[in-house]
Amino acid sequence: MSDYPRTSHLAPRTSKSPRNLLRTNQLDTLAWHERLAWRTNTLGWLLLSPNIGAEWTLGSHNWNHWTVGASARAWWANNEWEVPYMVHNLKEVRAEVRRYHHGNGLRRSWFWGFFGGYSDFSLKMASTGYRGYGILTGMTGGTIAPLYGYPNGSSLDLEVSVNGGFLIGAVEEYKRRSNSYVVTRPKGSWRLVTNPLPYVCNMDMVRVSLVYRFGPSVADRYRDRIKIDERYRILQNELALKRDSTEQARLRERDRRRDSLERVDYERRFEQQRLELERKHLRDSLERVKRQRYEK
Repeated sequence: MSDYPRTSHLAPRTSKSPRNLLRTNQLDTLAWHERLAWRTNTLGWLLLSPNIGAEWTLGSHNWNHWTVGASARAWWANNEWEVPYMVHNLKEVRAEVRRYHHGNGLRRSWFWGFFGGYSDFSLKMASTGYRGYGILTGMTGGTIAPLYGYPNGSSLDLEVSVNGGFLIGAVEEYKRRSNSYVVTRPKGSWRLVTNPLPYVCNMDMVRVSLVYRFGPSVADRYRDRIKIDERYRILQNELALKRDSTEQARLRERDRRRDSLERVDYERRFEQQRLELERKHLRDSLERVKRQRYEK
């Protein structure tokens, strides 16, 4: 079994199984391919909607919290000339930005983010069908946990997420009449789509995804830097000690200058008193001499 890949020089490498290895205090420097992950929504496959997505970690360290991703899905099996009663045709591409947060435990992470995309669809589950295209945008959120660690250092994670937002597009309604479809409401201008069927199918509201990572599992990512980088903590302590030492030196210098000024002021006042006493003594001496001369 090979070592866990690309372990940072800040911590010793280990040959333990990646499946059981949770390096809570180790900083990893990720190679470019270890920042890449592939994902697919298993619920989409069950609903006859093949899909694939990719995610890229922004930054080469495992404490980076931001990622960007893109995904696509397509299923256009029902041809117009077949005129089936149920139609589920959908093509969609979307881009996504995420921010991860590691939980209090060692294995689970949470995320939230924003997405936007384009969809082309024809959907019919009842008497009325909806056909059109549009732009979707919204927010996503969910949780992710590790499932399996491979001997080559890659990992498999399980992700559960929910999505919500807005679908704006041009949609027409149609019905099945005999052996053809008849448009009952033609496409108008772009508008907010509120009908449940196109909204739910395009929004992909619930996802249960498998995520294949070429690098460390989610259990070893997205932690706060201060929690995983011992060198960083030591550096922070050294900087704090340096700041404290500088502040103490500044206070000592201030006290020294104040004491020096006080000593100078004391010596100046002492010298003034000495001169005043000498002048008084001189005046008294002159007075005595004058009195002696006068008495003679």
